[in-house]
Amino acid sequence: MTILFTSVLAILILFVLWRFYFLRDPAREIPDGNIVVSPADGYVVYVKQVDKGEIPIAIKKERKIKLSEINEVEEYENVSGLLVGIFMTPFSVHRNRAPVNGEVVVKKYYKNKLNLSMIRVFVETLFRFKKYSDNEFYLTNERLTTGIKTEKGIILITQIADEWINRIVSWVNPGDVIKRGHQYGMIRFGSQCDIFIPDTYGINIKVDIGQYVHAGETILGDYTP
Repeated sequence: MTILFTSVLAILILFVLWRFYFLRDPAREIPDGNIVVSPADGYVVYVKQVDKGEIPIAIKKERKIKLSEINEVEEYENVSGLLVGIFMTPFSVHRNRAPVNGEVVVKKYYKNKLNLSMIRVFVETLFRFKKYSDNEFYLTNERLTTGIKTEKGIILITQIADEWINRIVSWVNPGDVIKRGHQYGMIRFGSQCDIFIPDTYGINIKVDIGQYVHAGETILGDYTP
């Protein structure tokens, strides 16, 4: 009985410590300038072009996957841009931050009871296997797309949850004005965050695939005003 009690107590203590560590909120130095900062902590797993007429999303086995929840966003009918995928490991800070100053104009939620694991992606990023194109979890996992509008266009950030998560936290709504680096939501445990930057920004990307970035602090790219 003593061994059982000790084991349960140890597990409980480890769980509490993990929760405090996982939900930590470290201070961040938010840079100034004509820049786009990372919306999430994690590894950059891809930077790729999205052609006009395509909804920005990842690729599964060379097939483009459209996000049906943002099909009604008229601004994307004839817009091309760059999609940057950021994989958030279980040890990353999971608080998401606004990449630019602007107004929240899009909030599209997609829920699916069958979420697929991103553990494989974690292993691939950890050991640099770089098989990022087979992103099957985009088809089924719960996700939330938030759009922030600036004079340059609308930037989309898509939060994607892992298999044991059925809730993405968001603290903003359309009509809210948000500042670069401001916390607008979070995802729990292993997750991913993608950001679509329209070509209207003329963005000059400053990060490489495999690089670890920090939300609100790492500059993904700069542009001419």
